Order: sequence, then structure tokens, then C-alpha cells
Amino acid sequence: MSAASRAVGRRLVVEADGGSRGNPGVAGYGALVRDPATGAVLVELAEPLGKQSNNVAEYSGLIAGLRAVLDIDAGAAVRVRMDSKLVVEQMSGRWKIKHEDMRRLALEARDLCARISDSGGSVDFEWIPRERNKDADALSNVAMDGKRVHRVLVGDAGEGTDATAGEPGSATEAPSTPTRPLRLLLVQTPHDDGPTAAITDAARRLVGAGAAVFGADDEQSVRVANAVAAAVGTDATTTGDWSGRAPGEGGDATVVTAYRGLVATGGTAVAVTSRRGVLSVLADVLGTPVERFWALATAPGSLTAVEVWEDGSASVAFTNRTDHLA
Repeated sequence: MSAASRAVGRRLVVEADGGSRGNPGVAGYGALVRDPATGAVLVELAEPLGKQSNNVAEYSGLIAGLRAVLDIDAGAAVRVRMDSKLVVEQMSGRWKIKHEDMRRLALEARDLCARISDSGGSVDFEWIPRERNKDADALSNVAMDGKRVHRVLVGDAGEGTDATAGEPGSATEAPSTPTRPLRLLLVQTPHDDGPTAAITDAARRLVGAGAAVFGADDEQSVRVANAVAAAVGTDATTTGDWSGRAPGEGGDATVVTAYRGLVATGGTAVAVTSRRGVLSVLADVLGTPVERFWALATAPGSLTAVEVWEDGSASVAFTNRTDHLA
């Protein structure tokens, strides 16, 4: 990457904070991305974390802010401002990281920093006193109250969405903090009814009885979701939240909010959604940059599984499984 190409990236500021009422206790983080030239806030984020320590919450806010930068401009020159001396000193390489949870989170944050650097950008860290971090602190308190915020406020980062999560699988107001792991099976809506029986049988074997079932609101998704729900002995909830039709490139913010609503309540769930819906969840789990959003192959009728644990860590068990369609 030449010096000239590095000079064209925009400048962004990440302000992040996290807290825990009890340490460990009810925890949450807040993060925002700001344009330092205008002072405009581009993205606001808040996420409940269940029972965690202050340090886990602080690192989680940093990671969320860096992921938001990758969505806006992966080649940006980024200044991270936090009132956590521990996180700033550890990320700057001046303090050692002894605790295993901190080491894992720091490695994740450094990986995100490396991705920004590889794209021509840079990341540096600045400690600020708490009174200069009021916006991120306010967001973290919203999260500790059990509410989730995902606001894209400027068109550069999307199409001006303002999503706060609510009922499981919806995008209205936040559920309570996570209490148990989530096992989520994503079903990509098939083109027609032909594969529905095979999809239903495979889903039943994978999730068992009693799984919650959600789906997009188009006719094909509704039929598949109802068939799966009947097979596992529940009723399907079908809404536009899983349609994947929100404006903008890359991930669908409404689908991501619906997915995070499921994370907050945990349990076992099936979501029947479009290809963009499947990829939106995977992009949120994997931190996929916008320019690579469509790179993962998925087929109509395929199955993808995501697992999220009580500590907030997530993994993709499998993607694009199609053996049931053979």
C-alpha cells in the first residue's frame, strides 16, 4: 500500500465505554463513531452483555466501535478515545495482558485493527477522562438497563436506520439481558415449495421439538416457516424484520437487530430468511467487511447454524449445508 493511497482514507473517531453493575454484574457497552471534522455522530451502538466484568464490557465496546469503522471506511485513520486506562495501555502495548478473557478480547480487537491497517488505514489510542466520554458512557448505561441500540445516523454508513431491539426476533425495543446460549438455524428461503419437506425434516432433526421459529413475511418464507413450526410443535412468527429488504449495501440492519434480539433471549431458534438475511447474520458474527459481504456462497434451501454463548462469543457451526436437498 503506497503512502499516497494511505492518505485518502477519511478520519474517524471511536468513543467507547463499558460498565458492570457489580463487577461482575449486569454489564453492557456503548460505542459511537464520530466524524472529527464536523463532530457528527455516524453510528451509535449499545449492547447488554449479561453478567460480565467492567473490563470485558470496556473491550466489547472497543470491538463494536472498530467493527463499525470497518463498515464505514475500512481504510480510515482512526483515533480511539476511551476512559479505560487498562484498555488503552494494553492495546498500545505498554501493559501486559494476564487475564485469559482480556487476552482473547484484545486479540480480537487487534485483529480488527490489523484489518483496518491492511486496508490502508491506521488506529491509535488516546486515554480521556470520564467527563470527556459522556456520550459513550450514556450508551453503556442504556445497555446496562437491558436495551440495545444500533443507529446508523449518516448515509455514509448506511441509509439512516435507527434500530433498537425488542421482542425476540423483532426490531422494536430491547429484551432483557442474555441468560442462556443461543442455537440458531438459518434457512435460506427456497425458490419454490419443492424442497420444503426436506428442509422441514432436516430442521426438525437439528433443532428438536419446541424451537422458536421466525421467518420473513413473503409468501414462500411464510410457508416454509409454518411447515418447520408445525414439525417442531410451535407457531411461526413471520415479519418483515427477517426479509433482508432494508436499503443500503452489505448487511441488513433490521435483520441484524432481529438476530441480536434472539441472542439476548437465547434458546433454540430457526429463522427462514433470504440470502441477504443469512449473510447479514454471518457478517455480524464474523465481522465481514462490506466489500466481502457477498463472497460466501449460500444456496436456496440451504442451512446455516450459528451458536452464541453466555459470554457473548459466537461461532458458525456450518454454512450452506445442502445434503438434505440431494
